[in-house]
Formats: sequence, structure tokens, C-alpha cells
Amino acid sequence: MTGSPGPSGEPPRLPAPRPEPSSPVPPPATSIGEQVGPVAPTTGECQVWRLPMGSGHWDGFDVLDDEERERHKRFLRPADRDRYQAAHVGVRLLLGHYLDVPPARLKFSRHCRHCGAGHGKPVVEWPATTLDFSLTHSGDWVGLAVAAEPVGLDVQELAEGTDVVALSDTVLAPAELRWWARQPAETARTAFFGYWARKEALLKATGHGLAVPMRTITLTPPDGPAQLVDWSGDRPLDGPARLYDLEAGPGYAAAVAVLTSAPVRITQAEFSATTLAREPRPAA
Repeated sequence: MTGSPGPSGEPPRLPAPRPEPSSPVPPPATSIGEQVGPVAPTTGECQVWRLPMGSGHWDGFDVLDDEERERHKRFLRPADRDRYQAAHVGVRLLLGHYLDVPPARLKFSRHCRHCGAGHGKPVVEWPATTLDFSLTHSGDWVGLAVAAEPVGLDVQELAEGTDVVALSDTVLAPAELRWWARQPAETARTAFFGYWARKEALLKATGHGLAVPMRTITLTPPDGPAQLVDWSGDRPLDGPARLYDLEAGPGYAAAVAVLTSAPVRITQAEFSATTLAREPRPAA
């Protein structure tokens, strides 16, 4: 998705795809705390769950496979172990509930949709499903997005120790850099992390990861609705994408991307084991 620069030297903004008349534009993302029922999302829906950290939330669920347990043990910092446990136990509990299988029996694999190699974002290998998911964590924020289309979720802690000026040439496209340089200091830092979260979410959804440099992607500024303006990398974008900013709370920026041309209804909620309508079944 490319375009010729306009008179100002900035790439043109491409209009968002228009929904069909029978598909009303959904409301913007809801705030965290609104309860989402334990029903799998269907086409045009995306659920974003914040997962609680702390071993007390998850220790009673013996659902990780051998490889996941070994990875969990290898983390040296307790906070890293907590984040990993929350993400990987949480995704098993929720997807096991949606797919009506014991969480411990879920099989995940990594398969790059672009080159076919055994890397890339994790996907459900068994049972067969069209559901896609994305995990993210930063600081004490651990998140899980689930959708019927390819989805990417990212959260960024607005860490004071991060040198955003040094990173700006890596994260921001030329047009974004020019906009960002004009922002007052009190908002420039938040705007930088807003760009970063949006781009990470998009690259997770497409499956490219950091194989596509973030500086080759141009988005609308974070002070307005998220929209892809230009994709100039040497790896093609497979199709249209929808981007949405999320309510992440003070000190964080978060975004979700869904690969579709139609509007997506985004719902956010806190997740815990008690969210599920029934207790997870023991592994067979």
C-alpha cells in the first residue's frame, strides 16, 4: 500500500475502507472492566483481555506442557516468571474454554505464513480452529487478544529510562518524525510509545514481526484514530488492516490490529479463572 508524496513531501493519507451499508460502524474500544461473556469472538469481533500477574492467580492450574514449564523455570527474575505464567496459563484456559477441550491438551506451533519456516507467532495446531490470538506484556501489563481474523496486540510501558530520541529513527517513518518533532515535550513521549504499540500490533497481526522495519510503516498520528497511511517495506502487506488504540491505564500505551477491511468491535475486560462459566476440565 503505497502512494506518491504530496506537495509537502509527506505521503498521502489513504482513506479507510468504507463499510457496507448493512454493517454499521461499531463503537470505539470499551474501557477495561466491562465484562465479556465467555463466548468465542466471531467475524468482526476482537476480545482483549488483561491477565493478572502473580503466581497466586495461576498456581492451581497444571496446564502447561513440558516445554512451557521448562521455559518458565529458566526465568531468573520473579516478574518475568509471573508474566510468562500469566500469559501461557491464561491463553490455555481461555482457548480451552472456547474450543471445549482440556486446556492442557491444546497444541501450539509456530509456522511463518510468509516463508513456511518454523518461526513466527504461535498458533493453535490442535484442535483445528479459525481463532487467532496474540500475547503481549510490558511492565505489569499482560494481555491476550482473540479474534476470528489474524490479530496482533501490543502494550508498551512508558518507561522513563527509555531513550525515545535515540530510538526514534528506528521506530518512526520520516513523515512521523517531522510530526513528532513538533510536539511539546509533555506529550511527545506518550506519542512515541503510541506509534510503537500500533506498529508492533500490526506486525504481529501480519506475522512479519521485526523482519519489516518499523520505520518503513507510516501511520496517522497518535492524537487521532489509528490508520495505516503507507507500507513501503520490501515485504508485501497481504491485505487491509484495522488498527485500534486501547485503554491501557496510566503509564502505558496499547493497540490492537486485525487483518480485515471491515470495522471490528473491540471489547476489553479483566480476565481471571473465575471469568469462565465452568471450571476447566482436567487433562485426559
